[in-house]
Amino acid sequence: MSASPGFLRILTAVRRLSRFAPLCLLALGVHAADPAPTGFQERLIADKYGYTFGVQAIDLDGDGDLDLTNVDIVGKNPSDASLLWFENNGRGEFQRHVMHTGENGWLERHALGDLNADGRTDVAVVSNRDGHLLWFEQPPRSPRDRWIRHEISRECPGAYDVRLGDLDGDGDLDAATAGYSSHTLAWYENPGKGKPTDNWNRHIVARNLAENRTVELVDFNGDGRPDLLAGSIGVSFATQGSAATPAQHGGLLAWFENPGDRDQWTRHIIDDQHRGVVHGHTADLDRDGDLDIVLARGMRPEHIPVELHELVWYENQGTSQRPGPWRRQVLAPLPSAFEAIAVDLDADGDLDVAATAWSLGDQVVWCENPGDPRHTWTKHVVREKYFAANQIIAADLDGDHRPDLIVTSDDGSRRVTGANELRWWRNRLTPPK
Repeated sequence: MSASPGFLRILTAVRRLSRFAPLCLLALGVHAADPAPTGFQERLIADKYGYTFGVQAIDLDGDGDLDLTNVDIVGKNPSDASLLWFENNGRGEFQRHVMHTGENGWLERHALGDLNADGRTDVAVVSNRDGHLLWFEQPPRSPRDRWIRHEISRECPGAYDVRLGDLDGDGDLDAATAGYSSHTLAWYENPGKGKPTDNWNRHIVARNLAENRTVELVDFNGDGRPDLLAGSIGVSFATQGSAATPAQHGGLLAWFENPGDRDQWTRHIIDDQHRGVVHGHTADLDRDGDLDIVLARGMRPEHIPVELHELVWYENQGTSQRPGPWRRQVLAPLPSAFEAIAVDLDADGDLDVAATAWSLGDQVVWCENPGDPRHTWTKHVVREKYFAANQIIAADLDGDHRPDLIVTSDDGSRRVTGANELRWWRNRLTPPK
């Protein structure tokens, strides 16, 4: 059936206007949405959590694919926290297993490693509200059995995140923690093989890191000892006001040099001019052989105005032996920016950045590296309205040699009706290898 002349005139007018729509949006100060497909297929792993705030990937059952570890606080009841793992069938389909349940605490972010040197992966996890640091020993027969609970320390106030590495050079894995309410960066000394229930001695690396959330172990200066990357959000506007000087607001990004003698760590400032440091990670973005840093800055409007929330990277202008000075460069704006990681998502040989936006931002995004990271990056939305997205990791879950994205989401400290889910996004940006 042929269209009427009137309908054709309307259609022609709409087509003409559509050519100018992007210009109109730019004139209004609005960025046009990326018209390209996201390149990711969304898959739900688990939902209906009470609260979830942490995920890691590793092959727990030795079948050659990557499984996931995760936490839940059942009914958001602080006396009923669970540690979980999801068994991968090799195609990114998962079966849920309970490692531990009924924990009186608030299990959150965690790290994986062989803590007792028995050849099996264990889990170290913070118990946030109680200020405990725990580790769970993998049972000898099967990871499907209940895991064995041990305490690393009850002296971990404001426990928020944990990383594992051999900090004292004695061959076993120690634990480093960030304390968001204690404002403390600390590490805990592994008592050694065959002593899983012995005390782990606590060593303070730094105090007065206002709302310390970032902690990462990495050898910044190439001396063979893992150093610590740490960041502090800083105090809120209510405490010091929006015009607070760096000396007042307490925002800091720094690395702490491992001296090898346990206690006398040297602080090297990367940036003390900007508050709002949430989660940062190291990567060689410019491929010059030294470590740069990608960072999410924002999280909440109490610390910096939402219009200043952003993803940034710090270019290491030194060498792999003498890091710094650091050049700060903005990748993209991102309201409620929470965590950023570096990963080559489009298989073009350079590192892109994937990130989450927490409550009132509520997104998963990735930023495409232009080849030279000093040039303009393109931000793509993986998922809009993904409420209170928090931790993000990258791992190949379906065995196609492409990194996929895995994200947990909470309830945004009741700022939003959170998703409270564990999801993954299957990477379809390039053909499988």
